[in-house]
Amino acid sequence: MPVPDTHLRQIVRWCEGKVPERVRHQVRVEHAVRGSNVTILERRAPWNEEFGPEWTRQAIAQLRFDGTSWWLYWPDRNTRWHLFEDARAPAVSPGPLLDVIDDPRSPFWG
Repeated sequence: MPVPDTHLRQIVRWCEGKVPERVRHQVRVEHAVRGSNVTILERRAPWNEEFGPEWTRQAIAQLRFDGTSWWLYWPDRNTRWHLFEDARAPAVSPGPLLDVIDDPRSPFWG
């Protein structure tokens, strides 16, 4: 089931609000949609010539929509996804799960 447009706009606004404009040349929070999954990514500017000119991507969280509810997943070090048991899930919109990702006690930002 595709992600509802209103929910996707909510996720886009959240990502855009995570990093102040003055540092977006160094770091960004973006999203990638694949089917009914939305992956939250941290992107960093190239800092070492050995790694090439591409921005790096680190998966932070994944929101999954099953047609009626949203679920929150976290990546392990091999980027395998696991249900985040402590989340207020399922949620009828991504907002409550984005709040969980923002919580300083959550493991999402390292």
